Amino acid sequence: MHPVRILLTQHVPVNEYPEQMQEWYHSALKELENKTKHYTPLICEKKKPVPLKQYTPKIVKVLEFGRKQGGSKKEQERKRLIHKHKREFKGAVHSARKRKVKELLSSLATQEGEWKTMKRKKRKH
Repeated sequence: MHPVRILLTQHVPVNEYPEQMQEWYHSALKELENKTKHYTPLICEKKKPVPLKQYTPKIVKVLEFGRKQGGSKKEQERKRLIHKHKREFKGAVHSARKRKVKELLSSLATQEGEWKTMKRKKRKH
């Protein structure tokens, strides 16, 4: 039995209401009776759901303290190539910086030499 139906039948003094209200009351009760259940009751699942793969942690064995070992050959090769690329990139940046500094110093030296020659010429005249 529906809780609304229980409230309407047991706790509402219908006889004291006017006829129009009594008719509405009876029509509402009939609609509640004719209404079929259109929902499924909630039930608990029998087993716990399996968590998604993206949320399961990836556990890596640490054989030596501070160094990660293991992984597939492909992964080790990838890490080795990344490390090699980083070293080469740092070397290239270092040599480019060295070249730029050398260019700056040479241009400063030529500028200084030109300035000194101009100064000597002024002293002679």
